[in-house]
Formats: sequence, structure tokens, C-alpha cells
Amino acid sequence: MRIDRCICHQATFVRMREWCDAHPGTGFDDLQREFRCGTGCGLCAPYVRRMLRTGTVVFHQIVTDRDEPRGG
Repeated sequence: MRIDRCICHQATFVRMREWCDAHPGTGFDDLQREFRCGTGCGLCAPYVRRMLRTGTVVFHQIVTDRDEPRGG
């Protein structure tokens, strides 16, 4: 399994990470406004939060809100 994007809006985590690098201090809300991630089915939200926390842009396991809660 390879998870590397918001499937609703086809925004890759690599592209989001690059945008974050160009805009220091970026948070989840900023990415949501720019890429619309988390506004469709919402399944990408915990992956985006983990990407922000760790820099990981490709995932091979399921990540849920329990794993990456909104405040985390």
C-alpha cells in the first residue's frame, strides 16, 4: 500500500511539504486553505498532520485520527 496524496483533491504530500518549506510556520489550517486537504472525505487529515510533524510524504500504513489527533 502506498498513500501519498489527498485523493479527493489529488494534492500530493510531497507538494504540500514543498509548500510548507517555502512558507515557514505553516500549519494544518494553512494547508487546508491552500490545497483543500481534509475538506472532502477527510481521510487524508491524519496523514497531513503526520507529514507536518515528521516530514514523511509517503505512508505504507493506515493512519487515523486516533493516531494523529487534531491537536497533535
